[in-house]
Amino acid sequence: MPQVSVIMPCYNAASFLDRAILSLQEQTLKDWELLAVDDCSTDDTRARLQEWSRRDPRVRCLQTPKNGGPSAGRNIGIRESAGDWLAILDADDAFKPERLASLTALGNEQGADLVFDGLIYYDDQERRETGRSFQQGGISAVTLPGLIDAERPGSPLKFGFLKPIMRRSFIRAKNLHYSEKLRFAEDFDLYARCLLSGASAILDRRPFYIYTTQLGQVSGARSQGTRTRFTPQTRVEIMDRLIADYEATADRATLSTLRQGRQWQVLYADAHRLGELRRTGQWTAFASLSLRHPRALWRFVSRSRLFRSGGGGNNSAAGI
Repeated sequence: MPQVSVIMPCYNAASFLDRAILSLQEQTLKDWELLAVDDCSTDDTRARLQEWSRRDPRVRCLQTPKNGGPSAGRNIGIRESAGDWLAILDADDAFKPERLASLTALGNEQGADLVFDGLIYYDDQERRETGRSFQQGGISAVTLPGLIDAERPGSPLKFGFLKPIMRRSFIRAKNLHYSEKLRFAEDFDLYARCLLSGASAILDRRPFYIYTTQLGQVSGARSQGTRTRFTPQTRVEIMDRLIADYEATADRATLSTLRQGRQWQVLYADAHRLGELRRTGQWTAFASLSLRHPRALWRFVSRSRLFRSGGGGNNSAAGI
């Protein structure tokens, strides 16, 4: 039984696979398996995975029955996994060599079910690292209020972007999985459900996960590996489902935390909607939503390049 099962969903990722898999082969912890799940790619992703499997028996090539998005691939990997720990690796990302050894040792020492770490940002057009999520190290607990608080307006980092290792026995005992209805914010949804199910979670702020940003921080170009479509209304729906699913069992403070999180997601979604209405010239609807939700109008104005620069250009959805 390997110590870590690394799960990597892949869709048309042939040009990124070597970097991701090489980062596993360079791990100081050698006792891992890779479950690479091809999500019905139309390029030579599957052929390249099969070649890697022939070269390294720790690499297993799996297949989705139909294209289902990253959640479907991850769930197949979880079902087929054998390791003590689960680690998600997106096909266009990579690990620092000491990542698996450091996080598993910390998780075992602390008795944690989830171990988060910091991100190193990577610009795939420039092929270089461009920064990190946390400027200082340290270890702290991750709680549901902390996870939700990281979603507040002005938060420097939403924890849903992080990729913790997860104790497989906990995930299976609680019957947890990624929602296959989601292709956006599915990570946040799972982390919230883990914490609502009693997970012990910690954050090591040292950066071990190399995260390819959707927009290069140096090049300004969109990553070639990005498939995510920004849909802020999805986060409102996630919060609605969390409240509905845990309303009967959660205490008053927990429900208050979830409802606060929903308010923030409505703010983001309405501010984004104002951007869409402005771009399409739907000024009556723009005025109506602005009157109903003045905080969203303020967020839209304060975040909009149009108003900051005095005109011209389109708003970035991620900036709203």
